[in-house]
Amino acid sequence: MSANAALMSHSAAISNLLTPFMLESGHVRGRVVRLGEVAATILSRYDYPAPVRRMLGELVIVAGMLSSNLKHAGIFTIQIRGNGLVPLVVVDAVYGGAIRGYADVSPEAAQAIAALDDTSPRALVGAGAYLAITFDPGADMQRYQGIVELTGESIAQALGHYFTLSEQLDVEVCLAVSDAAPWAAAGLIVERMPEASAAVADENMDAWRYAKALLATVKREELLDPLLDAPALLYRLFHEGGVRVYDAHTLSVGCRCSRERISGLLLGMPLTDRADMIVDGAASVHCQFCNKAEIFTPSELGLAGVQ
Repeated sequence: MSANAALMSHSAAISNLLTPFMLESGHVRGRVVRLGEVAATILSRYDYPAPVRRMLGELVIVAGMLSSNLKHAGIFTIQIRGNGLVPLVVVDAVYGGAIRGYADVSPEAAQAIAALDDTSPRALVGAGAYLAITFDPGADMQRYQGIVELTGESIAQALGHYFTLSEQLDVEVCLAVSDAAPWAAAGLIVERMPEASAAVADENMDAWRYAKALLATVKREELLDPLLDAPALLYRLFHEGGVRVYDAHTLSVGCRCSRERISGLLLGMPLTDRADMIVDGAASVHCQFCNKAEIFTPSELGLAGVQ
């Protein structure tokens, strides 16, 4: 088997699954997300520099983890913005587990990143960097957004800071993205459950320390190992204290940029704006997430006779 074929086999072997679990004590819950084809598709749409690909891949895993909080049709979005070489990294997931993601990196920025000594998220995103998480449940329900300064040396640290400051939750995350195409990504998150009463406070904290200590032992090779599925990984970690593993949910690649939807948006624009979009006899609309363009003729935009 060639090296490329072996890599393709490795990515294909990793199932695109979110696996919820709870420690037997009932004081800590978590999720394992492992993405093969989904990560490979999203991360290969552009020729990202390695540090940017890692940051985007980690945010894709986080979106997969937290999208499970959507209880009905809605959108979860996580984004990092700043004024640096990578001014925007955004990933979103819809109810049902369809994920898309994109990082804004110009060719000039890609060259500059190659010369950086510090490739942490803060260094890449630059001055004024912040992390924003948005839950939009749709159906005229209230939209929620939390925004915090981007801190720490990694996405995992930044996410922990977000939950501590914005949600008042104790959360620990470990994330991994493969170093070679066709890119795989995986992660594990644990969350301390709220204390039902003061009587269980010590027990709750003991369970949390236990979970954090074991999470710190997880190696990226374990997270990305196609032969080690989520139940086996969780048993390896938590078998002494007991762990309940629940049914896994499938995650997928998904974008909302259908030709029909784009056409509807264009036809809703003023006639003069549509006419201004015609270049060399056609209008082109590019989706940054999919890195593909939809081409519309003047007649398709209600502009018969316009060249």
